[in-house]
Amino acid sequence: MKQTVLHQKYLQAKIKMADFQGWETPLVFSDVPAEYHAARYAAGLFDISYLGRIEIAGAGATAFLQKVLTRNTTKIAGNTAHSGLICNESGIILDNILIFHLSTNRYLLTTHAVSTEKVLLWLKEHSGDDVRITDTTQSIAQFALQGPHSFNVIDKLMGEGSTKIKPKAVREVTVHGATLLIARTGITGGHGYELFVPADHAASVWEAVISSGSGEGLLPCGLTCRDTLRIEMGYLLYGNELDETRTPFEAGLATLLDFKKDFIGKEALLKLQAEGLKQKLVGFVLLDKGVPKIGGSIFCDSREIGVVTSGVQSPHKLTGIGLGYVLVRYAQSGQEIEIEVRDKEITARIVDLPFLKRR
Repeated sequence: MKQTVLHQKYLQAKIKMADFQGWETPLVFSDVPAEYHAARYAAGLFDISYLGRIEIAGAGATAFLQKVLTRNTTKIAGNTAHSGLICNESGIILDNILIFHLSTNRYLLTTHAVSTEKVLLWLKEHSGDDVRITDTTQSIAQFALQGPHSFNVIDKLMGEGSTKIKPKAVREVTVHGATLLIARTGITGGHGYELFVPADHAASVWEAVISSGSGEGLLPCGLTCRDTLRIEMGYLLYGNELDETRTPFEAGLATLLDFKKDFIGKEALLKLQAEGLKQKLVGFVLLDKGVPKIGGSIFCDSREIGVVTSGVQSPHKLTGIGLGYVLVRYAQSGQEIEIEVRDKEITARIVDLPFLKRR
């Protein structure tokens, strides 16, 4: 398995590790409920260096991204971050990404861990001589600082006024002698930041953030906590909700498609749009005890109508919640369904996403 730059630090601290999309990552640092409540109501620090980081630069960078991304790159202002899709010629999603516009003709793309090598190869196959594509996954670490107290932590870390960074904004800052990028992005649906740190400064910056979080309730948080947070917000994970069998329309990502410009997969997507949906991604809440499992069958009217893609016991809802694809005729909010959990069928109800409203 691949390892983040802080791997030896975790081993020395005997942190519980797990395989996530080919990376050995912290599963839990201390206690899952404590980590969840820290990230949701105080501050949580995540090592998300398993995500891919690919820099796109050169005179042709903007035009190149116009071709390979489904959204209009020319409308992404400098020093901002936005979500986007990369599709193949058949309109199938290769990855859902974040696009960081750093400066004129310079961008940073963050990919899911399972997709990085595939996306990197795809980009290189479709680029020209006026574009430089650099994989910075190993040379740059990535941390997520999330939670309502993250403002206070950043102020202590970088000085008062640092928290004036607006949502989706990206800034270059200096922390403990290291030049890094900070962005108002994250996976909790609330306040938070992501830090892009040179690998040789990763350990010192991690410790600096921990120190700045003293008195703010900050805890380092693992993969279990992160997955709970993103499912509660209805955020999609490539490898679960998205893969090379799914289209943007099924996944509810049509807003990331700009048909006013040309891009790879446009014609196929227009055809798929005209054909209509057969399945649709939904969120559901269990009405009895149980935790939905990936791959569990979804039933209604004594027939199998779909499959679970993610599931968790929600501390917010105090019950099992999940995401899954169902036949369109059953996809309306309020529809009662049955979820396969440990060879039992538990009644559930389809609900509007997100499960937890933004604060």
